[in-house]
Amino acid sequence: MIPACRDQFVSSVVVNAPLCREHYKLVLRLDEFPATDPGQFIQISCRDLGINYQPEHEWDWVEGQSPALQGNELLAPLATLRRPFSLAGRRDGPDGVELDIIHRVVGVGTDWLSRLSPGDAVHILGPVGNRFTLPPENTPAILIGGGVGIPPMLYLAQRLAGRPAIAFCGAVSRDLLPLTILSDAPMRGPDSVEPTANIAQFAQYGIPSVITTDDGSVGFRGFVTQALEKFLDGPQSAPPLLYTCGPEPMMKRVAEIAAARGRPCQIAVERAMACGMGTCQSCCIRVRKPVDAVPLKGRDWAYRLACTDGPVFMGADLLW
Repeated sequence: MIPACRDQFVSSVVVNAPLCREHYKLVLRLDEFPATDPGQFIQISCRDLGINYQPEHEWDWVEGQSPALQGNELLAPLATLRRPFSLAGRRDGPDGVELDIIHRVVGVGTDWLSRLSPGDAVHILGPVGNRFTLPPENTPAILIGGGVGIPPMLYLAQRLAGRPAIAFCGAVSRDLLPLTILSDAPMRGPDSVEPTANIAQFAQYGIPSVITTDDGSVGFRGFVTQALEKFLDGPQSAPPLLYTCGPEPMMKRVAEIAAARGRPCQIAVERAMACGMGTCQSCCIRVRKPVDAVPLKGRDWAYRLACTDGPVFMGADLLW
């Protein structure tokens, strides 16, 4: 029987493969996992919980001298808190559930993840957060992902398979793009924003893409928001609905572009999260609200939590 709500689970590594210079694809297998949707995330314990990191021990101490450090938690950096990771995909089969995670090595926790091997145990908590609302059947969707904000766009593309959609994927350079570029797909010039079937992960769902890099090493030369703006200023078959995740300046700019054109925009925000369940209150974000509504009655804004009220918010509601 599939669990009905979030819980703690022990998963096993199926794949942990490098995608580019700093990104890895981690596939976790579980016998069962609650139902999930694009936009949701999981919390991963980025250390081996089978190790007692604080064993009891005695040591001799000489007055006036510092005691010798003992224990893993003192001798080397250790990821104490869980880390949040967006779901990049999911597959349900007779042998269980597989969850896709894409992570970038930036610290001790993700370094630990990068060294996992097939069969290793990984403790996770989830699913956590709300989800994207899919567009009406014939409304085109534009998916805008930057860096580690690309994974939830992949999961969303899985749900939009066969429906009108375009993906915009941005990175600093080609060697930091955590996607597979199809060598036989057409690649336009550095000023083109014409979508083509050039990214394998989106092409498998029938979704064309626009690649952008800041240095022009592949695709459009410039920010992904510049390519998006240029594309939206061109002819459109129908007004699109925008979805985005990535660095905060990028998401803020996407929200501005959407607002200027009167288009709805759903944003999966990024925040440091200690618990992921609304307990620690560490992932606050300001949103608009009616002046006469609580909390903070008399003000037109309030704080919400990215982990439980989000991570998906309407762009028009966010106060950056």
